[in-house]
Amino acid sequence: MEAAITAFCQSLASFCHHVQSSSQALSDSIQRRSIPLDSASYAFLQSLDRRISSTSTDLNLLESMAFGTVSFEELLGHCNEVYKTNQKYISDLQDLMHPFGYVPGIHLNYFLLLIKFLAVSAAF
Repeated sequence: MEAAITAFCQSLASFCHHVQSSSQALSDSIQRRSIPLDSASYAFLQSLDRRISSTSTDLNLLESMAFGTVSFEELLGHCNEVYKTNQKYISDLQDLMHPFGYVPGIHLNYFLLLIKFLAVSAAF
């Protein structure tokens, strides 16, 4: 019986210590100065809105300049040249990474074939 009472007292002491430390943590948290999340999020959203507006303006300017002067075939030709240049850069990068154990992934090849297929099908 004495062992059970000792075990109960130890459990109760552990519980009381937990309650005291949790209460102290809660008190510290309440006394700490809060972070004004509303103003930080508002500033972030304003910054994001300005960037979107600027990008939208630039895109509208680019659209007005490009679509009036470049035909679809010329644009497709430029895209094809960019594709070929990027393919060369990717190949060079893969060659540089090969000594480090890099093995070109099959997913990249499928992705590049898909892009080429879309470019060719858009020409028709």
